[in-house]
Amino acid sequence: MFLLCDDIRSMLRFCLKLWRDVKRDLKPDSPVVERLLRVMHHVYSKNIKPKNGVYQIGGKSVQWELIRNTWENSDAGIRDLHTLVSFVRLQGSCANGREFTSRIQETLKKVEENLSCAKDVSEANGFVRDVMESNILGLWETLFDKETEEAWTRRLMRDEILNDLFQPLLRQAAAAAKH
Repeated sequence: MFLLCDDIRSMLRFCLKLWRDVKRDLKPDSPVVERLLRVMHHVYSKNIKPKNGVYQIGGKSVQWELIRNTWENSDAGIRDLHTLVSFVRLQGSCANGREFTSRIQETLKKVEENLSCAKDVSEANGFVRDVMESNILGLWETLFDKETEEAWTRRLMRDEILNDLFQPLLRQAAAAAKH
């Protein structure tokens, strides 16, 4: 998200594609899908600020191709996280937990290696990974706990987040449909 912040439309397109892909691949009520959406919303609403007030620079971030190269690894890591969370929530533990965490760590390492060449771009746009990481980590920590929220509350929260996060894309699509 941080690498694509030079163009808000590209960044939102990335988030929407990632969320749709994950939602399609996993169960719709997966806690990982829900948490991913909450993290994206948190980062977007708290940390993504358009530089010099520019929200769109033509609809294509200069970093888009770099991000596209991470799709497969990102999806694989999220699927492994979903499997691990499912085991832990159902059984209280996971006999293969170390295998899953190792695969998740390896996937994160691959994504990080692919994106490391753009670290300077991200920092030039005002993002310091360590600060962001500490703020986001708390959102992921409770993933392994059984949530006390009722399903309808989660769905309501999800709908509000989706509307808030993707409103610029929805408005643009509606305007394009009118013409």
